[in-house]
Amino acid sequence: MAYRVTQIEPYVGQEELNNLIKVIENKWLTEGPFSKEFLSIIKEFTGSKHALLTNNGTLALYLALKAVGIKADDEVIVPDFTFNASGSSVVFAGGKPVFIDVDESTFNIDVEKIEGLITPRTKAIMPVHVYGQSADMDPILKLAKKHQLKIVEDAAQGYGVFYKGSHTGTIGDVGTISFFADKTVTTGEGAVILTNSDAVYDNLRYLRNQGRLSSGSFIHEEMGMNFRVTDLQSAVGVAQLKKFRNIEKIKSNHLSTYKELLEGMPEIEFQKKAEYSNIVPFRASIKVKDPSQLMSYLDDRGIQIRGFFYPLHRQPCFNYLGYNENDFPVTNKLNATGLCLPVHCGLSKDDILYVCDMIKEFYAQK
Repeated sequence: MAYRVTQIEPYVGQEELNNLIKVIENKWLTEGPFSKEFLSIIKEFTGSKHALLTNNGTLALYLALKAVGIKADDEVIVPDFTFNASGSSVVFAGGKPVFIDVDESTFNIDVEKIEGLITPRTKAIMPVHVYGQSADMDPILKLAKKHQLKIVEDAAQGYGVFYKGSHTGTIGDVGTISFFADKTVTTGEGAVILTNSDAVYDNLRYLRNQGRLSSGSFIHEEMGMNFRVTDLQSAVGVAQLKKFRNIEKIKSNHLSTYKELLEGMPEIEFQKKAEYSNIVPFRASIKVKDPSQLMSYLDDRGIQIRGFFYPLHRQPCFNYLGYNENDFPVTNKLNATGLCLPVHCGLSKDDILYVCDMIKEFYAQK
């Protein structure tokens, strides 16, 4: 189907093309000048002491977990409401994901339930800053200190998101941000790992660069793999970062327009904004009645809609963990009621008006 309103559309143009031409002309295709500039801008913006680029968000989580010492049978507490990679990265690092329910209004980890899941094998907590809003980090930091746990932040959707003035991904021991095509800032595929720890940073350098600190050396002090990116990706990333504020403004305005046009509809509830965080909208995330019927109705009218995350405890690949369905009432409810409306920069106000008109038309008929 040729959608009139697509779910995602990367905000790329001449700036990215100009940078790519420079890479080709320089003939430095591996990590080079643009990768260095990309990291420099990220560190300045986030305030992170260290930053490393890698291939994608899933791999970034894996490397972050390995860098803080996660090994066989270590338990990592992971929100049940998140993309599958948050859990699978723990498994590939050798650990066991322990799923936890989330807050019904913000969709982020339910901090009140964390301590009840901590066991002698628990080694880390993975807060996920979901849908462009930070989790409540202060209680998590307190628990981590009390129980001597590591904090691995999944800030895949969190570029530009701050918790009480601190950028997501820089608050715990290590954090990751994705640059996949649907993220606020994109390089197509790619990610950055952030840490303020010298020890974690050194571990990451070995892990992502064949077990050596310098790419020009044939001496490999430790075991590692090649998880580097290219200057082609970084060239796109530099252009993206330089127009981030405009991207943030456009997406925020789109979210505000949705809220204004759908205000007063009892069938619709938006993700609640927490007082401790700003929101850089990943989507316009709403809870509705009859989501499957509404999605079908909108799809028939050329509007591409997505549902919420499928609960991790119900994922077929995690069946072996044997979770109790009744332990995740909020995640189950979110999955049964949630829809994501597009907020990408390619939308016009007429597009959003059309989406809202079709939503109103659907419920008027019912």
